[in-house]
Amino acid sequence: METVVNKRGAVTVTHLSGPADVEGLLVVFEEIAAQEGWCPGGQLRAYTEPAYHLAAQVEGVIVGGMQIVRSALHSMPYRAVWPEIEVHAAGEVAEVTILAVRPEWRGRPGLFWPLCTALWRLCIAEQIESLVLQSTSKMLNRYRKVGFPLEVIGDLREHWGEPAYLCRLDVREVAGALMEMALRFPSYRSLIGQALQPGIRPACASIATLP
Repeated sequence: METVVNKRGAVTVTHLSGPADVEGLLVVFEEIAAQEGWCPGGQLRAYTEPAYHLAAQVEGVIVGGMQIVRSALHSMPYRAVWPEIEVHAAGEVAEVTILAVRPEWRGRPGLFWPLCTALWRLCIAEQIESLVLQSTSKMLNRYRKVGFPLEVIGDLREHWGEPAYLCRLDVREVAGALMEMALRFPSYRSLIGQALQPGIRPACASIATLP
């Protein structure tokens, strides 16, 4: 377990590596899925070995996070729903199989963008060029509203029990979204400074504590 981002001592984003730590995040994902009425079946646990796990914590308690599956798999998880679509890139392609936050923490400042910064650093460290993810119409509008330029590449189909689009995001566009936030809001400028710090290492990019 290694700390990736610390946001003003409140939100800590951690790259999990040990089985016990990953299990704790998966349990949170399953709880959120049950609350939202999602039906992932066994998919959350089916790809844990070729995956990265980022956990957002507040005072040591996991409030959300991401699971990112590497393209080392012969078939990416999304192809169970969109089998005809194959995403190619010069570098590696990875799939954000879930990005979820507990209901009581959604919309709070200082949570989403530290997760994005950790994701961006991870992608740079692992030479991931493109990301794919599923998004409902509601979430697609929210992502775009906050500056996440998702491209729809798969039509609306049922995914985990609700209609969703398959979307693609270039890692360079994540950097652009972070830069735009820094230009619009001075409080986010430290995110850019930390994201550009040298010392990226394979498997996890370590970002120092933000002021």
